[in-house]
Amino acid sequence: MGRLENEIKRFSRIAIDTNAFIYLMERHTEYFNVVRELFNAVEIGKVYAVSSVLLITEVLTKPLKDGNKGLTDRYLAFISTFPNLGLREIDQNVAHQAAKLRARYGFKTPDALFLATAMEEKAEAFITNDVRLQGIENIEIVLLKDFA
Repeated sequence: MGRLENEIKRFSRIAIDTNAFIYLMERHTEYFNVVRELFNAVEIGKVYAVSSVLLITEVLTKPLKDGNKGLTDRYLAFISTFPNLGLREIDQNVAHQAAKLRARYGFKTPDALFLATAMEEKAEAFITNDVRLQGIENIEIVLLKDFA
């Protein structure tokens, strides 16, 4: 352990994809320790993190479908109070940037919106486990699987 923390030391601002939040909150057996390290670094201010407001839709869908009010409430509390984590609304600039990403790389709309949010927020890296996002220009993709 400790490798992801060393990797993100290079950045002052990162963006975090939905999968990292799910791995943390649902204690994923393979990735929990890695994302705990990531969120600890954010919590103590070693790096500032951003994500899209779309995160709320993505993390709440399954708990709501399953009637898991406890997990729904934990997600909402975590996202709304976690230190050094900001959520960006989907405004015209984000939407335009997302369209450019979809046109150039063929990303699905949610992926393009998350990446566009990261870019508009001047994040230097996007933390994800989605290998399909590799190869994009203007932001470094950091894969959680490389640190598990």
